[in-house]
Amino acid sequence: MDSSAHSLPWRHPLEAFASLRDTPYSLLLLGDGAQGRWSYILAHPRRASLHLAAEEALHWAQVQLETFETGASAPEAPPLRTGVAGLLGYDPGCPTAGPPSAVALYDLVLAFDHQTRTAWLQAAPGACPDRRAALLSGLAAPSPPPVGPNGRVADVEPRPNFGRKVEAVRARIACGEFYQANISRRFEGRLGPGDHPFDLFRRLARSSPAAFAAYVRLPGCAIVSNSPERLVRVQRTDAGRMALASPIKGTSPRGEDPLKDARNAEALLSSEKDRAENLMIVDLMRNDLSTACAPGTVRTPRLFELSTLPNVHHLVSHVEGRLRDDRSALDLLEACFPAGSITGAPKRQAMTAIREIEGSPRGADYGSIFWAGGDGELDASVLIRTATCREMTEGWSAAFRVGCGITSDSDPEAETLETEAKAQRLLQAICGAAT
Repeated sequence: MDSSAHSLPWRHPLEAFASLRDTPYSLLLLGDGAQGRWSYILAHPRRASLHLAAEEALHWAQVQLETFETGASAPEAPPLRTGVAGLLGYDPGCPTAGPPSAVALYDLVLAFDHQTRTAWLQAAPGACPDRRAALLSGLAAPSPPPVGPNGRVADVEPRPNFGRKVEAVRARIACGEFYQANISRRFEGRLGPGDHPFDLFRRLARSSPAAFAAYVRLPGCAIVSNSPERLVRVQRTDAGRMALASPIKGTSPRGEDPLKDARNAEALLSSEKDRAENLMIVDLMRNDLSTACAPGTVRTPRLFELSTLPNVHHLVSHVEGRLRDDRSALDLLEACFPAGSITGAPKRQAMTAIREIEGSPRGADYGSIFWAGGDGELDASVLIRTATCREMTEGWSAAFRVGCGITSDSDPEAETLETEAKAQRLLQAICGAAT
């Protein structure tokens, strides 16, 4: 098949993807309205690969792109036409952490433009007609009826235990090991009878739209991500390949009424602790970007912006630089992974403390879902607000983590409340009633 793009009847990607929800290595990358112009459906890849470590997965992806032809591009083509995409697990080389890192080469991509309400099937040179037919057949199939939330979740990390871990981090900071570490609490449970991970994803997408919402189906499990955070983006411009990182650090719950909500937002914007915490991660991201960007091009155009989500306010900053000619977008992703916002500063020392204090592998939590095109562009998320669902004999299990950055000034009670604010939407989407 020659490279091409074919117009398709408009259908919302949440509905279009539903019949593909159990297709191995199927992905839905959802941007909708204010959260993003483009959504993508990727399924029936040319080839796929599982890896124990993110570095191995990225190397495999790089090899695929070196010999892959993306095909011609129209002026209004979406950022992702065809290329590689997948999941990077947080834990390096840990087979018990699962799911492992998984990457696939997609020569067929469905793109949905929410601004113009148009849809396209994009095909790279050599795309198999049989896989094309299978993808279009799945797209046309009726959506399975959704099931309402009726699951259950237990807090694996009770409040007093988490408070003690906050104190343990503060003690290690006082000893000079690091300046900040992001410690998390784990929640585990089950989806209700008849419920499915994609139904969970749809509920989250509708109640709490997120800029980097994504659903990934792998053998034996599904990843449901409602992440608002970008790890890194690489985009071609007239000035070269520009890299952008947008770390989130600093959180406040939404208020019960408009006045309280505005006060919470203002308190976050003026919080010296949260601004210092955010700046630590900005400095870390500047260092990560500098390993793959041209000297003198890394800068911070915007600091401490307020981002308001349905359940929390965040502080977001932006770091950018121009990628060196001898570095690929995947090289940059490897340099930045895992994200500084979910590790700490300095990164390696914080990661050691996290492993020792949390006591269990993170798996997909705090990893990344990414895509990279043959034209050198890339986008990658940070897997916060993300549930890992596993197939069981009857139904599905569900587990997720919520965390916060701990500094010398952290208050255990306040940090515990922050984790609960972050968990609220996932708990409601799994269990149904306000939790």
